[in-house]
Amino acid sequence: YSELELAGWEVLFDDRQESPGVKFNDADLLGIPIRVTISPRTLKKDSIEIKLRCEKESQLVPLEEIVIRLRELTVSQPKAS
Repeated sequence: YSELELAGWEVLFDDRQESPGVKFNDADLLGIPIRVTISPRTLKKDSIEIKLRCEKESQLVPLEEIVIRLRELTVSQPKAS
């Protein structure tokens, strides 16, 4: 969280006691363009999950590559008008 904020991103940390499905749906309703998910499953792989709102599939990214990969994704995203 703090590493992403220090890198200049606005971060919404959803720590509500809701199911992942409810949280993911709410993120879509809010129009959040990139969702980063940290779970016990991804942490076992020393990774996080990144999902672009405009794509169906998510991708696993190694923890040490989070900032680099997010920079690549934000550069490649079309700007909303």
